[in-house]
Amino acid sequence: MRRFVSSLPLSLLLLPACSDDGAGATGGGSGSTGADTSAGTMTATTVSTTESTTTASTTVSTTDPDTTAGSSDGTTTDTGMPACPYTPIDGNQEVGLQQVASGFDRPVLAIGHPTEPDRLFVVEQGGNVRILEPGQTTAPADAFLTVQVSCGNNPTIGCEQGLLGFAFHPGFPDDPRVYVSYSPVDGQGASAPTRVSEFTLMEGDPDHVDPASERVVIEAAQPFGNHNGGMIAFGPDDLLYIGLGDGGDGGDTPQTGRNTSVILSKLLRIDPEPDGTPDSPVACIDNPGNGVSCAELGPFDYTIPPDNPFVGDDAFAPEIYAWGFRNPWRFAFDPQGGTLYVGDVGQGNYEEVDIVVAGADYGWSNMEGFHCFNGDCDEVMTPNAINADGITMPILEYTHDNGCSITGGAVYRSCEVPAWDGMYVYGDYCNGQLYAAVWDGSTVMDFGSVLSQGERILGNGWNAYGDVFITTVDAPPNGPITDGFVYRLAPPA
Repeated sequence: MRRFVSSLPLSLLLLPACSDDGAGATGGGSGSTGADTSAGTMTATTVSTTESTTTASTTVSTTDPDTTAGSSDGTTTDTGMPACPYTPIDGNQEVGLQQVASGFDRPVLAIGHPTEPDRLFVVEQGGNVRILEPGQTTAPADAFLTVQVSCGNNPTIGCEQGLLGFAFHPGFPDDPRVYVSYSPVDGQGASAPTRVSEFTLMEGDPDHVDPASERVVIEAAQPFGNHNGGMIAFGPDDLLYIGLGDGGDGGDTPQTGRNTSVILSKLLRIDPEPDGTPDSPVACIDNPGNGVSCAELGPFDYTIPPDNPFVGDDAFAPEIYAWGFRNPWRFAFDPQGGTLYVGDVGQGNYEEVDIVVAGADYGWSNMEGFHCFNGDCDEVMTPNAINADGITMPILEYTHDNGCSITGGAVYRSCEVPAWDGMYVYGDYCNGQLYAAVWDGSTVMDFGSVLSQGERILGNGWNAYGDVFITTVDAPPNGPITDGFVYRLAPPA
């Protein structure tokens, strides 16, 4: 079993970082070289939403010792999570990755069964969801679910379509439904659309869905094959959140970032339950001069939550929860409190992490990170502040001097290392670095790079224990993929 530990100082500042998109990044990163196992000293930069000064600390801890999420005896919790399966490790710990399994085809997500957290459902971009049982260390041959996808047999890095998202129904397994987001080979339009579908477990078989049970919930036309987004997750409100990029090419060619009547470049929020009312969302607007063609899809049948922020506003598609995203490749809810973290992939210079709330505008394509992108804007360097244009700033950014494509992660809530409680861990696809930060609602404590992993960080994941998972591929720039891995965040051995 391989483990990787931090090889770089955890220098914390409001980081700048990199630019090509997660699943489709084609340059800028170095080949897989493995990771140095020498430990570094962790420092942190703290940035407040009300002050611009920074302070540094040499500690790794994100919480006070007496305010941890899990139980120290490993038997009970006060957070509704399952009992701790680990012996808690006190004190500040170096960040490491424990290899869980290998042999996956471009894994983009690994999430635990809601009531059996040790069973991991690993989502492969090539079109399969596979169940990794406790103790298994290689991808099983059997698939829980299979869909035929664009880029289904891609042996190299570059394609951004495929099977991109998976979520359990909030009532699973009592309610035997699951949801996937994928690029179907039978889709209409210039490029495969993004399709969100519902499947039901095979009767009497908890390890397979019934392929005949597919119900298409919603589709979004994609004028180009990149910047599709594709992440889905149910929030703490039991509603389905769908991340869609700007439709691709570059620089917002489809002009969806500022168009609130279309659903591309948005985070959607719907109830997938049918209500009998036809729904025909518009993904983008045809613009032949720029090569933009948007198929009319639908109608579909889902329910628009009555408390969505733009219901009743004719200028906005009612499905929209938040807007102004370039490519929200991976996102995650904090299991404690429900804060929504989105890693939005940048264009030319900046990658960003956003704290997303209902109705907010995150700037693309007027802004990239804290900076103007198309023309003039009000540049405010305060995390999560709202500028004079009504745009909400990210909580942090990093430049393409340090990477090129952010892969959003998840918030650590495991009992194993209480000092890490509340730490948001994310990565960069191109440079193989893991980063960490803590957001307390007003202040960012940014630990910068906490681990040099050496592989391409492709996806995220979590389970009901509060563990954080990272998925990777081993491949050089534009070269063949030799393996796909799932790792768990854990102290080095």
